[in-house]
Amino acid sequence: MRRTSWQSLVLLTLGGGLISFLVLEGVEARGLLPVPVPAVTAVGPALLAVVLLMLGRGVRRLVNQERTSMTPLGAARVVLLAKASSLVGSVLVGYFGAHVLVALDNLSAPLPREQAVAAGLAVVACLALVGVALLVEWWCRVPPDDDEDPTTGANHGASAA
Repeated sequence: MRRTSWQSLVLLTLGGGLISFLVLEGVEARGLLPVPVPAVTAVGPALLAVVLLMLGRGVRRLVNQERTSMTPLGAARVVLLAKASSLVGSVLVGYFGAHVLVALDNLSAPLPREQAVAAGLAVVACLALVGVALLVEWWCRVPPDDDEDPTTGANHGASAA
């Protein structure tokens, strides 16, 4: 599995933000209120970032061959969770960023101001999630095998068992 590139995360953020902004502007142009962003929305990504960080520390201990309860299968699951979190988190950064941009039009009113603050907190939480996910993905790198021949990729010291 390849590491997540920052270019793909930027493209997902911009794509999610652009689509969300166009939809939110279209909803407002029809005289309707966009879907509200509750203030507790930031709690979910922030909590996931904390859990992912704790799981990633277990994988880091496993890779460094320190004492841990993490299994290789559990480490593979953590890597997949980290990759999915970085991708989804970047789309959510765009989505909540679009909410902030739409709410900036009328910050003097209380509802758009609340929406801007709640969406801004969600953007920060989603950015933290993406950062933690990339860190955990980096921690999950397996060091190259010493027995492996770098030119052919063959493992000379491996047994058939």
